Amino acid sequence: MAKPILVGYDPRSADRAPVQFGIAAARFTGAPLIIACAYSHSVVIGQMGHGSMHEDLGSEAGDALGHIRTELSRDHHVRAECISLPGSSAPSALHRAAEERDAGLLVVGSSRRGRLGRIVPGSTAERLMHGAPCPLAIVPSGWEAGGGLHTLGVAYTNTPEGHEALHGAMVLARRAGAKLRVLTAVKPHTYGKVAGSLPGSEGTTYDASAAESQQATERILDEAAADGSGVEVEADVSVQDAADFLIAASGGVDLLVCGSRGYGPKRAVLLGGVSRRVATESVCPVIVLARGVEFGLEALVGEEEHATA
Repeated sequence: MAKPILVGYDPRSADRAPVQFGIAAARFTGAPLIIACAYSHSVVIGQMGHGSMHEDLGSEAGDALGHIRTELSRDHHVRAECISLPGSSAPSALHRAAEERDAGLLVVGSSRRGRLGRIVPGSTAERLMHGAPCPLAIVPSGWEAGGGLHTLGVAYTNTPEGHEALHGAMVLARRAGAKLRVLTAVKPHTYGKVAGSLPGSEGTTYDASAAESQQATERILDEAAADGSGVEVEADVSVQDAADFLIAASGGVDLLVCGSRGYGPKRAVLLGGVSRRVATESVCPVIVLARGVEFGLEALVGEEEHATA
């Protein structure tokens, strides 16, 4: 059975991007969808005779869910449930619900303070980045589904986390009938000072970098071929800063999959500077795999677990 997609929706926000992404993901994976209005009941103080903020938020969540239920009732391709999640905080409520519902993917939106089309994690997304029971999708404010998932990008490194990200992206691309663009950055080799250059400046041995890029391309294509057929795969290898490359590439894909850094506490989602920058500045939705979770993105389509090399 496919694990469900759990979407956290802020009833105080007019941004429906997380809901739209959850619906799109449920359509192409076939996974059940849960839309959750999570709100904090820690602030329940009646001020100046105006009543309880908890009651106001609860009513607001109920109204928002009512509208979403009406919309989803017209979509016969998605199995959906809408729930209200009061808790000590929205992040803790979503974390608990993801564990209790055995979610395969947790979807949250960016901050309302962010520019349209930019991911700027707000308090809920930021806190969930430090620990999640499943892969975490962060959706830019104002994102719209558009024409569907045609090109899926994956940040690839020759590490167990990179292999797992590639496998998960292959699973999603195969199910969606999408092309897979495997993105990897090769650090340029450097040699001493160039004549006439400023003190401390270095040159780049582009021949060595080109050879390493070719090796990376061959490794990517070989691994993708061994992971199964039915997906059009292209390798995009660049000699530049990894974060800059992935952020720029996010403008040319519909969804980007990243792994977390290979050390640190279990269930930490973003530990390295590259993953954090990509999730913060990407112009498309980003799925980041969590460390130490026993399943990957294959759980969304009900496939067997994939053992990381």
